[in-house]
Amino acid sequence: MKQRRLHLVLLDPQDVPYAETEYVLTVGRTEHCGRTAADGSLSHEVPGLAAGALRVKLPRPPAPPARRSAPPAAPKGAPPPYPPPITEEDFADPVPAAASEPVTLDWALQLQSLAGFEADALRAAQERLHNLGFSIEGERGAPGASTRAAVRAFQRRHGLPETGQLADISRELIRLHDA
Repeated sequence: MKQRRLHLVLLDPQDVPYAETEYVLTVGRTEHCGRTAADGSLSHEVPGLAAGALRVKLPRPPAPPARRSAPPAAPKGAPPPYPPPITEEDFADPVPAAASEPVTLDWALQLQSLAGFEADALRAAQERLHNLGFSIEGERGAPGASTRAAVRAFQRRHGLPETGQLADISRELIRLHDA
């Protein structure tokens, strides 16, 4: 079975990398264990299968800071300070007890090679050209002479340099789609 390189970058909800985090990547009967890099990435050669699983073990969060004791009392007979000092005891504990336990995250992975994504993007661009009135004469999924001619006609109509390359008009196709 053909091997493919799988590269993932793991980020938390605030886009902070899961750096040096333990993981188990399973694709088919192949299992890879390790730690993510400083940028949250991992990379492995895996079988060319359509699905896999990733388990990430997040470390126990750091212990909450120790509570400070109340400020010293005012000397006898002196008025209390104004405004009164605020201490950590004035606020509820922001870290629930359950948050101190390690967390395991599991993801089911649907794997598709970049070639599959590129073929889908090519078919979508061809369909968009056709819908805009630029004939591609039955070409779907493979850029042939009709697709290049349609791209040139599109570029000519929109005042773009005539290269015949779909990549050169992808932004314009998206802009026209969203307009």
